[in-house]
Amino acid sequence: MERFVIGERGILSICMVLIAAIFVVDASTPSGYSACFLYVLPIFICLGLSNDRTIYGVALIATVLTFIAVPFEPSGSLSVDLFNRPIAIACIWVVVTLGIQRRKYERDIEKK
Repeated sequence: MERFVIGERGILSICMVLIAAIFVVDASTPSGYSACFLYVLPIFICLGLSNDRTIYGVALIATVLTFIAVPFEPSGSLSVDLFNRPIAIACIWVVVTLGIQRRKYERDIEKK
C-alpha cells in the first residue's frame, strides 16, 4: 500500500490557502473578535519546511495581511484593533523566532 506524501510545495500551498482563508475570516469579523491570531497556525505548519527564508516570508505575508484586514472589517471599535493587532503580530514573530531557534538547536544536536 502506497503512502501519500506531501512535498514542500504542497505544504506551502496548504499554508497559502489557509492564510487566504484566515484573511477572509479576519476581514469579515467585527473588531471585537481577534481572528488575526489564527495566522499562527500556518506558521506552525511551515516550521516543517526545510528553508528558513520560506518561514520568514510566510510570517511577513501574515503580518501584512493582519494590517490590511483592518479597513475591511465591519464597523467596530478601532481602539480594540489597535490593541489586538500588535499583540497578534508579536505572537506570529515569537513563534517564528522560537521555531527557527529550535530547528537550529536540533540541527546542532544531529551534527554531534
